[in-house]
Order: sequence, then C-alpha cells, then structure tokens
Amino acid sequence: MKTERLSKLLAAVIDWTARYWWLFPLAAILFAIPPIFVIDGHAALGIILCGMAALMLLLHVPVFVILLVKKRWWQAVGLFFGGLISLIPFVLFAFTCISMFAAALFSMEPDNFGKQHPIPEGMEYNIPITDPDCRWNATDGYMFTPVDIDSADTASWLQIWNGQQGGIYHYVLHWPALDDGEVYLRCYEATENIELSEDNFGGSLSRRTAVQVTGHDTLGPVCGPTQFTIYEGEWGDHYAVRVEVWHKPVRGREHKLMQKTYRMEGWMR
Repeated sequence: MKTERLSKLLAAVIDWTARYWWLFPLAAILFAIPPIFVIDGHAALGIILCGMAALMLLLHVPVFVILLVKKRWWQAVGLFFGGLISLIPFVLFAFTCISMFAAALFSMEPDNFGKQHPIPEGMEYNIPITDPDCRWNATDGYMFTPVDIDSADTASWLQIWNGQQGGIYHYVLHWPALDDGEVYLRCYEATENIELSEDNFGGSLSRRTAVQVTGHDTLGPVCGPTQFTIYEGEWGDHYAVRVEVWHKPVRGREHKLMQKTYRMEGWMR
C-alpha cells in the first residue's frame, strides 16, 4: 500500500516536472540576476541568491532526463538552451567580482601622508608603549602591564600603547574629578594642524574614542584601555601627532583637558 502511494506520488512529480519544465531555467535566471547588483553592499545576500540559482541549474539534469524519457524532444531542447541562457547571469556575476577585485588591486596607491609630513628635527614627542605582555580576555578586555608614566604631572596623565598592528592604538586617561559626560580624543598632524581620521568608515575618531564618564569624583582612571585607529599614512612612516583629550559635560561647554605629541604611523588597509 505504501509502495503504491509512493509510486503515485513519484508519477505525479514527474508529470508536474514535465509540464512545468520552464520554471527551472526561469528560476535560475531570476535568482542569478540580483547578485550582480547587490554584491557591493550585500555580499551575504548575493551568495545566498547565487546558491539558489546554482541549485536550480543542478535540477536541470533530472528534468532534462525526464523530458527525454517522455519523448518531449522540443521541451528538452528548450530546457537545454534555457539552461545556457541562465548561465549568462553567472558569467556576469563572476565578471563583476573579478572586475571589482582587479579595480581594488590596481587602485591601491601608497598613502604617503607620513612621508609628506616628516618630523622636524628637534621636535619633542612621546613614543607609544609596546607592551609584549598585553593580552586580551573576554572579561576584562585588553590588559596592560603597569609602566612608568611618561608625564611630569602624575595627577593627570594620558598614556598610549601600540596595538596589535601599526596604526592601531589604545589610550588610558587618569584624571581628577570630572563632571558627568564623555571624554574623547582629537588627533592632528602636529606640523600642519591637519585633523586625522575624522572621516573614515566606522565613524569619526572623536566618536570612536568617546567614553562615557559617570560619577568620576576622585583621582584615578577615567577610561581605558580604549582602542582607536589612525588611518593616514602607512606602517613604518612615522610622523608627529598632537593628541588632544576633550571633555564634553552633560551641562556646559566641551573643553580640552590636555594634549601630548606622539610619534605615530597609519594603519594599512
């Protein structure tokens, strides 16, 4: 009884497939065309749609066999050429991917910002600390070994560490009591006063370094270690950067707390 039902079901599926064979090339085309247009901003969606289109193409094989068995020659020919037509969006998609990759590869020009802004002879600056004992854990974030403060004022100081790659840094700020609000950094090339990393993906540097301050009524760490990135320049091309610490209270005007000059480099992306 069960075998008879399965046979009837299989026969119904075969009849339906033979009748609506044209749905398979049509579905492959409809799934394959959108990725050409969405790949740049929605890569995951493009991959899913390409997968669906590939599945439809694979189903062409059993459908083609069914049409041959039922001696529907013209439909089989139509399916064959329909499959060829549905391959066109795949070719266009591949061509788009290759073109984007090649354009990105050949348009990569060196960022000479550091070379164009050499550190003047005699300029005083600090060097970010390279901490070999810096470790990451999910509970406490980046942990740093205590180091000597590179500041004459031990009551209020800024310390910057090198991150895992050039151009990526972490900062720690110790300060006396501060009104509730937020603390953030602004960075400038020191010789020409060029503001750095204020228009990059991931938001401006001031937004990416902002830390909320609540109930800070004693001397101690206000924030840190907080990560930030300098994008101008390349690895190894050091230049002088004026790092300013700003405070924006909930009530009142924002104001600069301090500034220090560091020798920094940009992150190669």
